[in-house]
Amino acid sequence: MPNHEVALAYKRLTEDYDRIIERQPFFINAYRLYDKLLHQILDGKRYKKILDVGCGNAAQTVRLARYGEEVVGVDIAEDLLSVARERCRNFSNVRFMKEDARKLPFPDQTFDCVLSYGDVLSHITDGYDQALSEIGRVSKTGAVISFEVDNKWNAGLLYKPRELWDAIRMRGRGHDTREWEGMRFKTFTHRELVGLLKRHGFKITGYHGHNILASLIPDRYVLEQDRRTFLGRLALWLGTVDRGISGTFPFNRFGFNIIVIARKR
Repeated sequence: MPNHEVALAYKRLTEDYDRIIERQPFFINAYRLYDKLLHQILDGKRYKKILDVGCGNAAQTVRLARYGEEVVGVDIAEDLLSVARERCRNFSNVRFMKEDARKLPFPDQTFDCVLSYGDVLSHITDGYDQALSEIGRVSKTGAVISFEVDNKWNAGLLYKPRELWDAIRMRGRGHDTREWEGMRFKTFTHRELVGLLKRHGFKITGYHGHNILASLIPDRYVLEQDRRTFLGRLALWLGTVDRGISGTFPFNRFGFNIIVIARKR
């Protein structure tokens, strides 16, 4: 999806984004897993330089501030970056830049931790390989990286016969059939991700799904309703179960989204 279309879509969402991630069960489940994994990646460690690719409104960046001597957030949406700068105004070690993930303006081997949550690579439907190559280039040997993408296989396909048919027809390859808020997302298979990471010099150390069982509830209830409805509460309860099995095979292959943790070789 072209950068300007992604930026425009998130510009429309800027005012409502915090409300969305605080009230909609899908995003609450996702952010609770982010918290769990960030604790696993960051707790007890101190990184010299951390990069947040596709930082958005700094929902994750603000958490990273305590763990890095220097934290850099990059995004293509200036409206979200304005929110990010305000959110992190009390952290002198955090700065933000308007940059394209496919053309990162940093020297080779700059960062010892790189995060990219929020489907950033899935947004870049025609340049995700280049973006991951750039992440690899700016990562130090031994660096920890973690990113999130849309998963091809998930329980929600039961309610989407066209996407299910596309998934079967494509035979092991991802496809660009998922859409949310006017944005299209590249989906990935486990095989694709393993090959992609190996090609760019990474070794997978963690593979987690979120909204695994929660995806048994149709999208209109987990993506459009709030946490106070019966189905909203059910989705949150299933999300709690999901966090317990998020990294366990075979369940981790069937999250609506996948979060990968890897190390640079």
